[in-house]
Amino acid sequence: MLDHWVWSRYLSFSYYEHPPMIAWLIRGITFIGGNNETALELGSQLVTLSILTLVYAGTFRLYGIKPALVTLLILCSMPYFTLGSIFLHITQPFLIFWILALFLLIRFHQQPANNWLLWIGVAAGFGALSKYIMLLFYAGLFLHLLLYHKTRKDVLNPWFYFAGMLSLLIFIPVIIWNAQHDWVSFRWQLEKGTSGADFGENTLAFTVGHLLLFSPLWALMGGLGIWWLRDRLVEARSPESVITVISIFPLLFFTVMSLKGTISDPHWANLAYLGIAIMLGKELLRRFQKKTLYVLLASGLLINVALTGTVVTHALNPLFDWMHYELKNYDYLKNNNVPQATLEKLRNNDERLYSTGQYRLHLKQILSPAEIEEYGGLIQKTAMDISSDRLTRVLEWDKTGEQLQQLLVRNGIPQIAFIVSREYQLSGALSFYLPHQPWPHSIEKPERNLWSPLDEVKMGPSIFVCELQECQGGVVDFYERFEMPLRYLGEIETRRYDRMVRNLQVYELIP
Repeated sequence: MLDHWVWSRYLSFSYYEHPPMIAWLIRGITFIGGNNETALELGSQLVTLSILTLVYAGTFRLYGIKPALVTLLILCSMPYFTLGSIFLHITQPFLIFWILALFLLIRFHQQPANNWLLWIGVAAGFGALSKYIMLLFYAGLFLHLLLYHKTRKDVLNPWFYFAGMLSLLIFIPVIIWNAQHDWVSFRWQLEKGTSGADFGENTLAFTVGHLLLFSPLWALMGGLGIWWLRDRLVEARSPESVITVISIFPLLFFTVMSLKGTISDPHWANLAYLGIAIMLGKELLRRFQKKTLYVLLASGLLINVALTGTVVTHALNPLFDWMHYELKNYDYLKNNNVPQATLEKLRNNDERLYSTGQYRLHLKQILSPAEIEEYGGLIQKTAMDISSDRLTRVLEWDKTGEQLQQLLVRNGIPQIAFIVSREYQLSGALSFYLPHQPWPHSIEKPERNLWSPLDEVKMGPSIFVCELQECQGGVVDFYERFEMPLRYLGEIETRRYDRMVRNLQVYELIP
């Protein structure tokens, strides 16, 4: 969310990884509510409520009030639409336009009139300004036409192509931006989807992830629902056939892409589960008696409470220890007076381990009791990969911002212009929580630095921050890119009770 907030401060026709809609949306929200956490979180809730309202309104028009209410309850029993609504993310505005286009397409098949296709072109165009995968809507649309003999002739309908041209016209800002930036967004998306992982490596994680994110209950009921509706699915212009093809096609597409793609986020299955919820609203009422339906919906809500409760509890106070340990930052240990003999033992016996218990046992096997007593805590802290726990990442950023500002004040640089980090997420988050909100700069992905030109960052005043475990490599990357000295300012260690949730090393760039 804060990465996209950074984009919103520098309005553009497009950005390195995604189209501009999320940045434009956040700019509007912060223009009204200010650059603060409350405005972003409230804005996220309003966008999610808009999505639910659109689905309810469309289902109400198709099937009536009771099916629409059941659909609404199904969506509200999915963690994606409850816990997932806490943060503004790029898919939220996209879903608004996808849902509009879906119901407009259903309307076209119910009441064939070419003006509906033009409205689809408008909705799909703004959907493409939100997320590139809006292209899958047109792919699903033509797949649906081709699957049925009665609609196959519609492929020749020029109004479908007029709709596509209208979408392309709306999408022109992104094309212009990419043409000016060596087509970087399109190349990045293509590489992400077709390379970077061993065959099948991400497929299991993608599948298990979306089952948990959208509830295994509704995945099971969705499969049953498609079977129950098989008679309606053979009718080319039925709402059920349109919803099934348009919604399930993206799930199949992303499952196939996960076989080789480097990233397979479970939330990409959201389009399938939206379609499942719309179809199940009516079908559950028809299949089950009222008492059974209540039990089913209550079960869905309870599963949601259990899943979201587990996530929140683990974020605040971990239920089990699975932290990744790997010692990489020997310079930090050396600077903290760990003897060379001890460092050599650590270098010669370094392993990648999980859990505090395993790492402590590992240290006992290679170090003397005296070394463990004097340096064990420092070594363990240095080896701990805090960032591997994605839930820990959301904690205590306001406290970290306060600590960083206090450190800067003590070092005589209370206001900085730029904050540099290897990973773009770190500097983006810190920029939000510092009082003067400096511009972030990424070493890892320099294409992102539209707002922080290298020459200006070098002039400063600027700082470089890195997470403790990765900092030795981060400093090396800094020197390779900037070729200028650093002055060590100190470290920030943010804790939640007795648990370390963040340790940052802070340096000043010396022009």
